[in-house]
Amino acid sequence: MNAENLLEVPALLNNKITRKLVFKAEGLVIEKPLSFMPKEFIPAQNIAAFRYGITWTRGYSFVFGRQYFVEIQNDGQEITRIKMGSYYGIRRNLYGKIWNDIIQLLWRNYFVNTFNYYHELYKIHQTFELCGIRFHFEGIGWDLHNILKWNEIGISSYRTYFMIFNTQNKKHCKSKSFANDWNAAILQVLLKEIVKQRNVMQS
Repeated sequence: MNAENLLEVPALLNNKITRKLVFKAEGLVIEKPLSFMPKEFIPAQNIAAFRYGITWTRGYSFVFGRQYFVEIQNDGQEITRIKMGSYYGIRRNLYGKIWNDIIQLLWRNYFVNTFNYYHELYKIHQTFELCGIRFHFEGIGWDLHNILKWNEIGISSYRTYFMIFNTQNKKHCKSKSFANDWNAAILQVLLKEIVKQRNVMQS
């Protein structure tokens, strides 16, 4: 097995492995070695969406922990949750690295194909919707707003979310959260790629 496709999550206070994730071409395998639960297998063709983030654990007057999470949704809208809780700084850096690795491996093994699928729809002038944004060949739209043309689109990216806005009227905007909106990461990459391509064509 390629070690790059295997992630092991140790317990908070010892080195016992509490969870193993194996990213295979045919699907994702999740194993909990310390429990009697059977391995969970999500076929690659059933992996439909993901989101991720960090939540804070607060005491009376201060934050004493954080929880890293990744959620995966299949095509039946069933959700698999992967969580790692760090308290008082214990395992914070390690869990942060594992969390980031999970996101990167999900993208590389499964969601880059989803990105390519939507990109192809755009290139053949097919109208579609992704993460609440309607794509047309000439631009995008949401809610009841008119289509925002590609040369009018601005994107501001932040750690936990990104903002889509009209460069001519910044009150005409829409934010998407990586923690709350399914496939917001795919939407962000797709928008940036199309805007970049259109700018190259115009120049």
